[in-house]
Amino acid sequence: MRQLLMIHGIGCDGSAWGTMRPLFEAAGWTCHAPTLFPDQRLPENPPSSLSDLGLQDYIAAMQTEVQRIARETGAKPAVIGHSMGGLIAQALAESGDVARAVFLTPAQTKDCAVIGPSVAWTFFNVIVSQDRKKAHKVWKTGFRYGVLNCVPKGRHEEIYAGALYDSGKVYGDISDGIEIDAAKITVPTLTIAATKDRATLAKAVRKVAAKYAASPVPGDFLEYKQHAHWIIDEPGTDKVVADISAWLEKAGT
Repeated sequence: MRQLLMIHGIGCDGSAWGTMRPLFEAAGWTCHAPTLFPDQRLPENPPSSLSDLGLQDYIAAMQTEVQRIARETGAKPAVIGHSMGGLIAQALAESGDVARAVFLTPAQTKDCAVIGPSVAWTFFNVIVSQDRKKAHKVWKTGFRYGVLNCVPKGRHEEIYAGALYDSGKVYGDISDGIEIDAAKITVPTLTIAATKDRATLAKAVRKVAAKYAASPVPGDFLEYKQHAHWIIDEPGTDKVVADISAWLEKAGT
């Protein structure tokens, strides 16, 4: 069976892949959807130790996971990362730990970052705090506005109920941006933007795609005009999965 590591975004856990995962499994993938630091990233009252974690800790945890999968199966997995997970996936592609990589409405590297009013409003409570030594959870108003704007409103409460705290240091690391050397990416990559995305602007994601189009293995790009940031579970997500599955198949040959 082909192996696919699925890396969730900030404030989420592995269950965020609940709609996409069975569709990928039906297409013949064995899916791994771990939750980053589940003992510390909680929906309420996270431990003080959470604030010690930075983005590099998250990246290292996923490097350990891909190495485990490769060791147990004899082959490097493919990876798909959403939002923050898309930035982690970029780091895994740079390090050569994965066979193929999909960056789904990803957070951007330092050289591709674009911040607009909608991004600021989505993460307003985190930005106002300016405290990297605390844990933060995106406020409900921002989450509904910037993440769930293409999800039926009747589902907003259910989805937000699963939102988790993340380290202020991680939020700061993403805001500062990390550097990824496109010249080191020698595996097929697919970058996906959503035109209605208010949290990771399509304009920024297009810059990510242009960056990896210049890699030794030129990256591919798709943009979905009727989707937003929660493209992982919106009306029409099944078509997105079908397109990604087709790309993974083609990239594997």
